[in-house]
Amino acid sequence: MKRFATLMLAFALVLGAFSGAQAADIKAKGQWAFDFSWLDGGDYQKDHGDDFSASQRLRTQIDVVASEALKGVVFFEMGNTVWGRADGALGADGKSVEVRRSYIDWIVPNTDLKVRMGLQGLALPGAVAPSSLILDDDVAAVTMSYAINDNVGVTALWARPYDTSAGETSSQNKFDEADVFALAVPVTLDGFKITPYGVYASVGKDVNSSSAPNGGWEFGQGMLSLSEAVSGGINSGSDTYDAWWAGAAFEMSYFAPFSLKMDAVYGSKTGDDVDSAERTGWIVAALAEYKLDMVTPGILAWYGSGEDDDVSNGSERMPSISPTGWGVTSFGFPGSVYRQDTYFGLTPAGQWAVGLQLADISFMENLSHVFRVVYMKGTNDADVVKKNAGVASAFSPTAGEVFLTDEDSAIEVNFDTTYQIYENLKLVVEMGYIKLDMDEDTWGSDNFADAKKLVFNFVYDF
Repeated sequence: MKRFATLMLAFALVLGAFSGAQAADIKAKGQWAFDFSWLDGGDYQKDHGDDFSASQRLRTQIDVVASEALKGVVFFEMGNTVWGRADGALGADGKSVEVRRSYIDWIVPNTDLKVRMGLQGLALPGAVAPSSLILDDDVAAVTMSYAINDNVGVTALWARPYDTSAGETSSQNKFDEADVFALAVPVTLDGFKITPYGVYASVGKDVNSSSAPNGGWEFGQGMLSLSEAVSGGINSGSDTYDAWWAGAAFEMSYFAPFSLKMDAVYGSKTGDDVDSAERTGWIVAALAEYKLDMVTPGILAWYGSGEDDDVSNGSERMPSISPTGWGVTSFGFPGSVYRQDTYFGLTPAGQWAVGLQLADISFMENLSHVFRVVYMKGTNDADVVKKNAGVASAFSPTAGEVFLTDEDSAIEVNFDTTYQIYENLKLVVEMGYIKLDMDEDTWGSDNFADAKKLVFNFVYDF
């Protein structure tokens, strides 16, 4: 009995010591998402049939809050788990847990300077989507922000997307790092907000190590010039290369219920002393809306510079880093609430478009709709495909990017419905259609088909 009492006393003392050390509050939030989808023509090829799939994903964020000036955050993701495949098959015991983010937020003592360091979700300024045309992804970074006054702030960051030094010996001196630096100055006035920003990236000549995903620096419509994309190469020269962007995100609500959002950005990638490796271009986008009681009609438009007919002088489409969130539509671009999107592209580089959007359509409680129709046409010279055989194979729709020339066009239609089942549970039904009109003389084929989707998403936020 004495031994038992002694053990219990020791256990209580340990618990007391542990509890005393745990001064932080633990808070959890996240989202379960389920997808039941039918997709036809996702690769824009004829006679490939339709595909039904079901999938799920869990995202959980845990905040460890020590005080108003200090907290830590870890963000887990489980999935995407496709039912019937891998860890979604019979037994369902696969390894699908990922640590997407892990960082701390703290305020420098006796100042208002806020610091975030670690693996974090990083999005450069954007207004139309709202998300950046350059970077919106998880990355290791240090971000610092400071409010100069009630109207003006400043944010600076350094991110390291890659350091591919695996296997490097002490006798080697590889240039295998990629670094990104950015500065943004948000200015908020009565009914207006403008955020000018600048970005600089330095990419070492050895970053294309096989240990780096996506060839080291190929993100979506990213850093590759047209000639590099066709040849499948990157950093083919003997030196590092640099990239920079300058842009602004603008929002106006002063004349409410009318509002206007605009993005404008210019970007350039140079280096390697090889003209064909250069990439320079610009993009502008705008969304004008007028809010009514039961609907918010809007006009959406964008323009992105495109290729000329000569691949030897580099690329005329704007480079980007990882623009995964420019969700202007819910099928062709990354605007779905869960996963069935980006079947057209990640940015509007190399195309122009104009569209009509009817948002916030609501005739009854807990039920709302969004309707969009967008006409898109390429700004790339059709001769760049006709004169360079490799372009057709590198940028066919089956390669994961629709490369529209000035002879090609597409129409996308979305009709999405949201029903709020409970306060934290909603059903989102997404219907999408993309009619692709690719010029047969340009591409040497007429085997292109339209893409269609019908998706039932159940989303539980907690």
